[in-house]
Amino acid sequence: MSGLIEELQQYYSDFSAVAGDSSLLDSLYDEKVVFRDPVHQVEGLPALKRYFSDMSGGLTSCRFEFDRSVLSEGGACLPWQMHFSHRQLQGGRELSLRGCSLLHFNDRVYYHEDFYDLGAMVYEQVPLLGSVVRGIKKRLGGAGS
Repeated sequence: MSGLIEELQQYYSDFSAVAGDSSLLDSLYDEKVVFRDPVHQVEGLPALKRYFSDMSGGLTSCRFEFDRSVLSEGGACLPWQMHFSHRQLQGGRELSLRGCSLLHFNDRVYYHEDFYDLGAMVYEQVPLLGSVVRGIKKRLGGAGS
């Protein structure tokens, strides 16, 4: 596996411990990186550092476990399971979320896109809204029966 991808996986393996040290991103991400997820798109390493800093503010813990990665020349697909707790979601108890990261890289990552179910991450964790979202998902799941 690419040394860069191993370093990146190590960084995210205990994200809450390293999120406050934005200098660690310098060796992983290109200065002109584009980072996308279901919530935001940021462009440039300074913007990515701010995004990670802001995002980690409410987290009490966050770590990623990576499944089998698919690597090609200059690209990778990294399936993961994120385990996190946020003081404003479910009383701060640990939650889990499956997702996948698509990366394009040379000596550093210049494109990073995360795919995950935002509803499962946030909306389903809000008491009243969560029951509505889960109900909609259940009805849609039964629509083909």
